[in-house]
Amino acid sequence: MEKFNAAILGLGGMGATHAEAARKSPYIDKIYGYEPDEERRNTRCKEIGIIPATLDEIMADESIKFISIASPNETHVELAERAMRAGKSVLCEKPMGTTLAEARHLAEVEKETGAFLQIGFELHYSKMYKQVKDWINAGLIGTPVNNQCRYYCCEFHKKNNWRSNSTGSFLIGEKLSHYLDLQRWYFGETPQNVYSLSAAKVVDYFNHRDNHQILTRYPDGKIATLNFIMYIAESHTGHDPLRDLLEQQVDDGHYLQYHICGTKGAIETDVFRRRIRRWEFGDSPTNMTSKIVETITFPKEEDQIYFHNVEGQNIHVIELIAKGKPSEMTAQQAYETMKLCFAAELSEDTGELIDFNDPRLK
Repeated sequence: MEKFNAAILGLGGMGATHAEAARKSPYIDKIYGYEPDEERRNTRCKEIGIIPATLDEIMADESIKFISIASPNETHVELAERAMRAGKSVLCEKPMGTTLAEARHLAEVEKETGAFLQIGFELHYSKMYKQVKDWINAGLIGTPVNNQCRYYCCEFHKKNNWRSNSTGSFLIGEKLSHYLDLQRWYFGETPQNVYSLSAAKVVDYFNHRDNHQILTRYPDGKIATLNFIMYIAESHTGHDPLRDLLEQQVDDGHYLQYHICGTKGAIETDVFRRRIRRWEFGDSPTNMTSKIVETITFPKEEDQIYFHNVEGQNIHVIELIAKGKPSEMTAQQAYETMKLCFAAELSEDTGELIDFNDPRLK
């Protein structure tokens, strides 16, 4: 097996996760790491167990064929473009850009260079959400027509954190883009229009909104909603060692649930109950019937594989690159999700129903 080298740009917590995934790939030989500050670069590379290198060294080294970008959001476009123009294959954390123009530019660079680019929507590789897609593709719920997501959590970004200090559409683009992307994936359609509302802030030190109620209409009467609140659950002030963490959280107000309803059945995903369920609709002399016909549960040791399988995604992407296969989520597809995020933000800013072809989204 011919191996190649990898480089990780951005060596925070997510960068360490990317480095560990590259280490587990049978296709990767050496792993290099980059941070703009030399002292931090050397320290973090030693901690993670990879080789420090400058950005110029990484881009010039032909043995480095794969670049994984886990740097701050505002650097994603610049680094991804430079890597693609240097002939590298790129996996970049979302968001695809801090503006829609940036995201569109990155898609254009991918097309121009013919480079491999995949944006890190790892829920496509997470067992919980992939199971939903498999059931839909098998026709087990008929045609999906209604997609509901309820996401309630506590405020865990903390004061004066880069997340709480971020502005604009931060929460939608950084966090909720995953769940808006799922509705696009499950419907297999491009949105028609978006209407979103946000109540007055409760978390007064946020520079961005702390709640979103996003309603999206798709072709053929399909609709999706995302109801997000970032303060209703109890704060993470400690974990009772005698209780399972997710059990404790679901009891104190945390929710992350999907309900995908189709013409022949429905599916529920429930993160905090570690459960996936499928309903089958039927008929009787008196009414339509509904019956739970399949339930999948899993142990806490498999949480990340089911919820946010970054490692599995990265290992799989490296395999695609090694075998000369194309990205499984094109830049254009990722751009469509980013466009949905910015349409929701525009709707909240203006109070308008936003058409997906609105010139303000160009």
